Amino acid sequence: MKKIIIAAVASLMALNANAALINIYETNSSLNNIAQSETVINSTTSPTYSFESDNIFYSDAAAHGAPGFDNGHNETFVLTATGFLDTSLYSALQFFHDDGMTVSLAGNAVYTYNANTGKRDSGLISFADTGLVSFDLLFWENYGAATLLTYGVLRSGTQATEVAKIASVPAPGAMALFGLGLLSLVAARRRKA
Repeated sequence: MKKIIIAAVASLMALNANAALINIYETNSSLNNIAQSETVINSTTSPTYSFESDNIFYSDAAAHGAPGFDNGHNETFVLTATGFLDTSLYSALQFFHDDGMTVSLAGNAVYTYNANTGKRDSGLISFADTGLVSFDLLFWENYGAATLLTYGVLRSGTQATEVAKIASVPAPGAMALFGLGLLSLVAARRRKA
């Protein structure tokens, strides 16, 4: 029964693993650090734009051949991305960005640059294989053409790099429906015994 439940949870996660939720919060205020970026997010009731993407690979300056940010935006904005990263697929991440950002895996900060900057390379950020972990990113652009590129180093042993794939957070309704189904399975099994 335990194996069935684990397989069902994995299947549900795979069904929902299509894209990360990306929010853009436009502002007319100058941004210089994480605290100011969080103030922009907390001072609004909803993001200016929300969309889903299976990667975080955008550049208004076409860096690395990346497309511009969806929906257009002010020259100053905050972007958040929330989803899951499969650490069994990637052994490291690498970011190219201008201005500041912070990234957390499984609730632990793995990279932070808390200042404005020209295009910057984070270097390789390595991590252990712990399966599917939460991925949270906060990035800000302070006047100018924004660049935010996320690469993953494949764990395949080849050290090949690709645009990192970020999966979505399962919807609470789907999780509730799944839980109800599991309870029904357990109840039916107990009645048979």
